[in-house]
Amino acid sequence: MKPERVVEVWALRTDGEWSCGSGYLVAPRLVLTAAHVIVAQDPRRTPFQTAATSDDVRLRTIGRDDLVTARVIWRGSGPGLDVALLEVGDPAWRPGPLRPVRWGRMTCQATRVGCTAVGFPRVLRMPDARREREQLSGAMNPGTGVKSHQYHVMVDNPPAHHMDQDSPWAGMSGAALFTGDLLVGVVIIDHEGFDGSRLTAVRIAEVFRDPDFVAHLRAHGTPAQAHRPPPGTVVRPVLESSELMPLFTQPRPVRRPRSPAALLTADVAAVRWFADRDAQLDPLLGWLADDERLRARLIVGPGGHGKTRLARELVHRAQDDGWITGMVTAQTPDDLQADCLERLSSCEVPLLLVVDYAETRPGVVSRLLERMDPESGSAVRFLLLARSPGQWWEHLWGSSWQLQDAAALDEVEVLGPLPQSEAVRTAAFTEAVTDLAAGLPRVRGLPATDWAAAAGRITVPELGQARYGSMMRVHLAALVGLLQEGPRPKAATSATPHEDVLIHHERIYWEASARNRQLGLSQDTLANAVGVATALGAADRNEALAVLARVKGLDGETENSLMTVDGWLSTLYPSPENGHWGPLEPDRLGEYLVGVQLRDWPGLLDAPLAAATRAQLLRSFHVLARAGVDHGPARELLHAQITTQLRRTGPVALTVAVETEEPAHLLAALEDGIAAASGDAETLGALAEGFPAETPVLLALAERIARLETGVYQRLMAAGHDYRGRLAQATRRHADHLRDLGRTDEADAARNAAIDLFRELTARDERKTEGDAGP
Repeated sequence: MKPERVVEVWALRTDGEWSCGSGYLVAPRLVLTAAHVIVAQDPRRTPFQTAATSDDVRLRTIGRDDLVTARVIWRGSGPGLDVALLEVGDPAWRPGPLRPVRWGRMTCQATRVGCTAVGFPRVLRMPDARREREQLSGAMNPGTGVKSHQYHVMVDNPPAHHMDQDSPWAGMSGAALFTGDLLVGVVIIDHEGFDGSRLTAVRIAEVFRDPDFVAHLRAHGTPAQAHRPPPGTVVRPVLESSELMPLFTQPRPVRRPRSPAALLTADVAAVRWFADRDAQLDPLLGWLADDERLRARLIVGPGGHGKTRLARELVHRAQDDGWITGMVTAQTPDDLQADCLERLSSCEVPLLLVVDYAETRPGVVSRLLERMDPESGSAVRFLLLARSPGQWWEHLWGSSWQLQDAAALDEVEVLGPLPQSEAVRTAAFTEAVTDLAAGLPRVRGLPATDWAAAAGRITVPELGQARYGSMMRVHLAALVGLLQEGPRPKAATSATPHEDVLIHHERIYWEASARNRQLGLSQDTLANAVGVATALGAADRNEALAVLARVKGLDGETENSLMTVDGWLSTLYPSPENGHWGPLEPDRLGEYLVGVQLRDWPGLLDAPLAAATRAQLLRSFHVLARAGVDHGPARELLHAQITTQLRRTGPVALTVAVETEEPAHLLAALEDGIAAASGDAETLGALAEGFPAETPVLLALAERIARLETGVYQRLMAAGHDYRGRLAQATRRHADHLRDLGRTDEADAARNAAIDLFRELTARDERKTEGDAGP
């Protein structure tokens, strides 16, 4: 609810009297109100459906004395659809920038949903005939008013008496009714018999059934979109759940992308959905339509293959079909609001929950699943996105009977690369060039350029190469091709990585932003700050300042200077829903920057990692593991961090190894670290506690981890510590994995070793029992 968008609505009736109601600006020139407010006859005596529209409608905003003209462009005609849209006619009307309205509905059955509305009741009429505004608050019960398709508002502190036998709420009609940030209804009537304590509102969900109403919203640009959609995209306003809104990542209004790289992010999505990828989308649409109430699905694939974009496209299609859906925002179970969880189990509208980076948030998935009742309510779908399956998936599946009912353990869909067809990849590249050329003029700070002409000069690269197997790589090539035809090209050859060119253009953005803030820092220091922020992140300002104090180029700076840099980073790459600042995105670009900065500044992350929290270590090891595929310095840093600080970083490395799709360098470093610590029982014991209780799904990974585990326990046994029970269990697991891999001779040897250990355990226990029995 934005009070500055509330307006008085005046209409001249045929009896010469002016009637006054309330309205709300839902777009710069579009006002939502009640239909009976703008009719020519007295609405108390003539049904609004049959009364003619007033010939003279005027509007007044809060804080202004003048009235402006308006015309009615739509009126509800169905039973009880007492709603109208007015278009401001005065060309001098300047309401200022307005964020898109978010529309909503109640979807659950838990009682007392808080609500508010602002309007101009007659009881607050001023001597000069203007109306003072009233902000009412109250609550609604979703089960009330179902048959009439209305919301009934139980008003807090209603007026004590009527004036002139009229309702004290006369003039409040047309006020927009909000729950939180969502506009859910239009106030229309004071219920008789409740002495002003109950108001009725038309449900916006009912109004949305009229395609003409939705068409007017689209024409005036009201959909809650964070950006101008790519060409060919159909944009529709959507209805969100007023009770479940806190579950989902909220739209961030970004009218202009801050840098060229932002055009490649999932939030901006400057490139249209590629129709040839419908083959991946169609099975998901069928999955939504399945008769089962509770279903879950895991989609895995490397970064850049389009998991998030696929999920967002599914979200859009599901919203069009009336589903409540979005990207789950909670990073930990504690982030899930108790009130929201309580209402979740009573949702009566189909619900699609998308959890990105699910491998880092199994606790969130588990907590949400616990609230589901497979036997009642509407359909519920969980779509989980991860870089790879692993121990986290098997453990989550094994610990949740709801997930076991909703999906099979092997029900994992691998999102593969783009088809090798040159025609398919060329079509994707061409569409990306067109859409990115339309998006570049909106990027802040770029010189005015004819990007459409630049698009015509681009040479299509050899897209059949393996490096163009992901959609992100195709889009990256298109963006770099455009930028190289623009006013600030980077000196490059055909062998120059696309990421290197794009980071060159990001540096221009960093420097311009730093100059505006008068930071006085070198280009290298700015790049170091962005690289460290991308690698480690920060949960709050204190963590942020602790990280920045250890950045090369900033060490030794005053706290005041660090606060200024912190503000610069927060503006440069604002945080997503959680965290303090966001990383350089897309992920592939951020990982490339970290690799390059480590090449140029080998000790860049040493000091920050030395003071990092466990959450920062987990994040940085994920980034370094992926960056290490192409960047030797990232691999070397990981190796040094693990082998020299095994007690501290070994458990973190194990956690990341079973979550990441790039575990090879982590496991190699763990092997070296264990060998180096063969005589350090305390270090080995601390590492032993970090081994996964469940076996990873990937056999090769499972075998390597089991081999590492047996090696740790063998060294502990050699040092005189009795870990025979754990060694026996680990050896048996190792034998099972070797057998599954077809390495039968090694499996038999490990199995025999495990049998011998179990026999020793049995004999030891028998001796202990005999000793306890006494003579």
